[in-house]
Amino acid sequence: MRFGLCCSLEDAAEAVRLGAEFVELPISAFAEPDLFDPKPYHDLPVLAGNLFFPGSIVLVGPEATEYRDYAKRAMDRASRIGMSIAVIGSGGSRRAPFGTTVSRAGRRFVEIAQDVSEIAAAAGVVVAPESLNRSETNVGNDLAWMSRALNVRGVAYTADSYHVLYEWDANMRERDPERLVPTTYYLGDQIPYPPAHVHLSNLFREAADPNDPMMLAFAARVRETGFDGGVSLECRWPGPLRRWLPKALDQARALMEG
Repeated sequence: MRFGLCCSLEDAAEAVRLGAEFVELPISAFAEPDLFDPKPYHDLPVLAGNLFFPGSIVLVGPEATEYRDYAKRAMDRASRIGMSIAVIGSGGSRRAPFGTTVSRAGRRFVEIAQDVSEIAAAAGVVVAPESLNRSETNVGNDLAWMSRALNVRGVAYTADSYHVLYEWDANMRERDPERLVPTTYYLGDQIPYPPAHVHLSNLFREAADPNDPMMLAFAARVRETGFDGGVSLECRWPGPLRRWLPKALDQARALMEG
């Protein structure tokens, strides 16, 4: 596995100096139709990208907007800076508006993910949507459903520990308040196949502690799938990078590599 950090372009070089093997940068920051300068990205190990669609693009419902020109431009530029994984979260863009059922919006989001995946493949980039949680959107919060729906269409997915744990916590705590760790069955259902990419943080979106039983259960399930790709820390920053990132990366390695 390789371990990196979700950050901005401005913080990327420092993250690499502090031990990140790669960075995951916002796609929407370079995908707008302005002139694109790839020079600031040179010499950076940009494995992955997130923040795929800006809020101005609406993917589902009667007010859906055109997205293919944006996706083509974004993936062409992603390829030029060496990016190989594109994560689609974009909760606002995929949200089901009033009058559109969540199930219909979910099916449409998966169709669009397949279309964008084919666009990206032409540029040598793998699209890997992530599940989100109910505080961010109402579409694609159940990774068990979404990963399988994507798999049927030949599309990869990202396993995000924060979102998986958030939804487990929201669904299960009232039914079984004494349970502190998701069951093996639950995690096996949520992560049925090897993901293409992993986002790592705990239930509170903090850097993962290798002694946290929730995180240990998540990491064990990811290892069981045979995953051996990029793991991005996607968490809150408790101060300057130099004060916490080296330790957080060591903890992530200890957790995920067992």
